[in-house]
Amino acid sequence: MSKTDRPIKEFLAEAEDILESANQALLALDSGQAAGRIDPDTVNSLFRAIHSFKGLAGMFELKEPSELSHKLEFLLDELRLGKVGLGREAFDVLADTVAQLGRLVQQAGTSQPFEEVTETRERIDGILRAKPSAAGERTLAEQISLDRGILQVLTEYEEHRLRECIREQKNFFLLKADFDLSDFETAIKDLNAALKKHGEIICTLPTAGGGAGISFTIVVGTTEDRAALAAAITAPRVSIEKIAYADSRKSEEPKAEAGALRSVSNTVRVDIYKLDNLMNIVGEMHLLKNVIGRIGKELRALQGFTGVSADLHKAHRSLERRLNELQEGILEVRMVPIGQIFTRLSQMVRKYAKEAGKEIELELQGEETELDKLMIEDLADPLMHLIRNAIDHGIEFPDDRRRLGKPEQGTVRLTASPRGNRVVITIEDDGGGIDAAKILAKGVEKGLLPPNHGLDLERDRKDILDLIFLPGFTTRETVTELSGRGVGMDVVKRNVSKLSGMIDILTEPGQGTVFTLTLPITLAIIKALIVEAGGQLFAIPLGSVLEILQSSSDQVETVEGREVMAVREDTVPLLRVAKVFNLAVNHRRGAFYVILVGLAERRLGIIVENLRDQQEIVIKPLGKRLSDIPGISGATELGDRKGVVLVLDVESLIEGTLKKTVVSTIK
Repeated sequence: MSKTDRPIKEFLAEAEDILESANQALLALDSGQAAGRIDPDTVNSLFRAIHSFKGLAGMFELKEPSELSHKLEFLLDELRLGKVGLGREAFDVLADTVAQLGRLVQQAGTSQPFEEVTETRERIDGILRAKPSAAGERTLAEQISLDRGILQVLTEYEEHRLRECIREQKNFFLLKADFDLSDFETAIKDLNAALKKHGEIICTLPTAGGGAGISFTIVVGTTEDRAALAAAITAPRVSIEKIAYADSRKSEEPKAEAGALRSVSNTVRVDIYKLDNLMNIVGEMHLLKNVIGRIGKELRALQGFTGVSADLHKAHRSLERRLNELQEGILEVRMVPIGQIFTRLSQMVRKYAKEAGKEIELELQGEETELDKLMIEDLADPLMHLIRNAIDHGIEFPDDRRRLGKPEQGTVRLTASPRGNRVVITIEDDGGGIDAAKILAKGVEKGLLPPNHGLDLERDRKDILDLIFLPGFTTRETVTELSGRGVGMDVVKRNVSKLSGMIDILTEPGQGTVFTLTLPITLAIIKALIVEAGGQLFAIPLGSVLEILQSSSDQVETVEGREVMAVREDTVPLLRVAKVFNLAVNHRRGAFYVILVGLAERRLGIIVENLRDQQEIVIKPLGKRLSDIPGISGATELGDRKGVVLVLDVESLIEGTLKKTVVSTIK
C-alpha cells in the first residue's frame, strides 16, 4: 500500500512528537558523551522512541520509515546492552538516521516518493559489524559476590548494567523490603523514586513475603555510602546489605554520577488549525460584544442608567470578562516551548559544521520560552538561515582561530527570553564579526550605492549593516554548500516582518555577531490602538507602541527633507499616515498625535489626527493581490459598522522611513 492510499494526518502528528523526544534524547547523549558519562536512562528513552516510531510506521504500512527505524532500533538495542560502544562514529550514525526519519515524515505528507535509505542502513550495518568481541570476559560471579540465584535471573540488559557499574567501581547494596499487600504498589514506587535519586537500580525481584505481605529484593549501584543511602529511605521495613567485590578491587574514591533525565507528559494533541478556527470565533464574538456595548451606550443616552439599560450594561461587562477568559485559555493552549525547534536546529548545526570543516558547539538557553505554535513553525527557516550564515561566514576555521588566540571550537549561542508580551531571540557567534567597510564596498560594487554615497562607517553603521538584508546581497566570492548564493538574509527579514517582528544586528570585528529578533508571542488576537488619519481608521498593534504624544506643527523640524521631532534628548523621524496612503489631510486643526513606535534606537513617530479606541482585534490576511502592499500587515473589523480597518505593519514602516535618508542620498 502506498503512503497516499490511507489518511496520513494522524501519523504525521504522532511521528513528529516521537521524533521530538528522540532529538531531545540525542542532545542529552551528546552532552553526556562530552562529559564522559552516558546516562543509560537516556539511551533507553531513545530506544523507546524509535521502537514507538517503528510500530507507528508499520501500522500505516510506510515501508521506508518502518524498515529504517527497525534497523536503528536494533542498533540501539545493541548499544543499551553494551555490545556496541557509543563512540563518535556511532553517535553520528544515530543523529543522521533520526534526521533522515524526520525527512521521511515530511515526505509522508506529500505525493513525492520517499528518499533512498539504503546508504543509511549500510552505515548502521558497518557499526554493528565493528562491535568488539566479548571473548575472554570474566563471568559476573567472578567479579562480584552476589547470590547466584539473583545472577541467574538477570535479564541481558540488567547483566550489562551490572557490568558497567562494576567497571565504574561503584558501591553495591542489596536491599530487602517488606510491604503490606494493601499498599505495596505505592510503597515500592516511592522507594524506587528515592533510590533513583542516589544511584541506579540494577534489578527488582519480587518474592513471597511473610504473612499477608510481599517482599522485594533490590540491587542498587551507587557512588554513595551505606549511610547516605539509608538516610534517603523512609519505608519502615527495609534492610540494607553491602555487596562485596569478588576480587576486592573496589576503589575507595567515589565518582560523580550524572543525574537521570526524566520527562513526564500529560497532554492532548489538538490540530492547531482547529484552535485557529476557535480563535476566529472568539474574534467574531468580540465584534458582537462591541455591538452590544454600542447599543448599550445608545440606550443609556435615551433612558439613562436604569432598567433595561443597566441590565444590558451588566450583561455586556460579564460577557467581556468571560470572552477574555476564553481567549486567554485558547492562547495558552496554542503556546508551545520554543525548544521544539531548538532541538531540530541542534541536529542541523552538527551537519553544517561537518560540511564546513569547522568545530562548533551550539549552546541553547531559554528552551522553555513559549510562543504561538504557528509562529514557531514560521520561525524555523529564519533561524536556520541565521545559524547557517554564522557557521559559514562567522566562525573561522580551527587553524585560523588558533592563530587568533581563540579556542579551536567556535560557539553559536541560541537564546530565547520573554519580555512582557514579546519574545526576544538572539543568535550569537564568537567568530570574526561583520566588516562594515566590506559591506559598504560590496554595496557600491553591486550598484546598490553610488561611489559618492556619502555614508560614514561610524555614523551610518546601522544603515550599512542593513544592506545585507537586500535581495541578492552577498560578500562571498565563491559559492559553498552552505551559503554564498546571494539568498537567505532577505528571506529572514521578510519572514520576521510577516510575524510583526524586528531584527537588529550588533557586531564587533574579530569578536563576533549577535542577531536579535523581537517578536510578539502571538498574532492570533492582539490589542490594537485605533487611530484616524485622512478620514480613515487604522489599527496599530499596541505591543509596538512605546508612547503617545500630543504635538503641533511648531514642534516639527525638517532635516535633509525629512520631518523629525525632538523627544526629550533624541531626534525621532516622523511619518504621516495620511501622506503615506495618499489620503486627504484635515488642515483645520493644528494639533495632532504622535504614536511613538519601535524598539531601542529604531524608533518612529507616526502622525495621526485622532485617537479613537483601544480594542482586541483578529488580524485577517488581505489576500494574494494585496498581501505585498508596504506598510499594511492585514485587516480587521471593529463591529461598529465602520467596515474593514487596515492594520499597520510597524516594522516595514520603520524600515522604509529610516532608509529614506540613504535613498535620497543615492538619488
